[in-house]
Amino acid sequence: MKFRFCSYAITAVAVAVSCLAPMRVGAQNRSNASAAAAAIKAAAAKPTPRAADGHPDLNGYWIYPEFDKSAHLDSAGNFYIDVPPDKGGTLPKLDASLSEQLQHQVDPNPPPYKPEALAKVKQLASDGVHTDPAFRCRPLGVPRAGAPRQIVQTSKLSLILYQIDAGDGDQPGSYRLVPTDGRPHRTDVDPSYFGDSIGHWEGDTLVVDVTHFNDDTWLAAIPGQGGSGYFHTDALHVVERLTRIGDTLRWEATVEDPNVLSKPWKMTPQTEVLTHDMIYEQPICEERETPHIVNQY
Repeated sequence: MKFRFCSYAITAVAVAVSCLAPMRVGAQNRSNASAAAAAIKAAAAKPTPRAADGHPDLNGYWIYPEFDKSAHLDSAGNFYIDVPPDKGGTLPKLDASLSEQLQHQVDPNPPPYKPEALAKVKQLASDGVHTDPAFRCRPLGVPRAGAPRQIVQTSKLSLILYQIDAGDGDQPGSYRLVPTDGRPHRTDVDPSYFGDSIGHWEGDTLVVDVTHFNDDTWLAAIPGQGGSGYFHTDALHVVERLTRIGDTLRWEATVEDPNVLSKPWKMTPQTEVLTHDMIYEQPICEERETPHIVNQY
């Protein structure tokens, strides 16, 4: 099989940033919107299995619909990292100028920061290479880590596992334990990146209440861009809702931080589909290049 790489216009800065942590090839794996919607609709139409206690069975490996490997092949058997347009993909703009490459994306759903906090958000976002905790190999934390990748569910405790595929610099092996036995939040542990989680069921939805955070994470990344400057304080409080419909899992999160947000922020929901994959061991994140990067990009 022959391999063809659809190359991007890559700057030296981009190469430096890519060395911050082991990353999977930045291939276009996620299906386009119409293909993903069709896959999600088909998965949602399946029966919703239930655990022995009657609640929906959340066990499994969940991921946003991806292109099949065959979508990367053309009629001559050449393998493309990016899916060709005739297979539903979109190729990068190969002649993009530096200013185009560094153009900031507009976040369609930004957190509602108080006016006095916006200057700090802008300052952090303008120098993400040095200010984004992910570039220093910090865990993404809640809610930035997003929907679970794999769940192991029992009647009194659920294990949430994450697998970082986007090269955000996160340490591999991130996980959370979510007790569902009615216990309160812990008060005998230090604040952490993923906080302290407790869960309960509201009908067919697992509701996870998360508190006791440190302030060394950002709330989210801007879709298609990454660094956002979305800082928070240790007053952060997150409520997640996990709902299984057929072979889909819908993740919703509401974020509160009265110190910097003017009102609760409802993040854009994520819907994933069940697959037969499993979490695999990833290389450790090691910070090596940040001290040598001399500009802000």
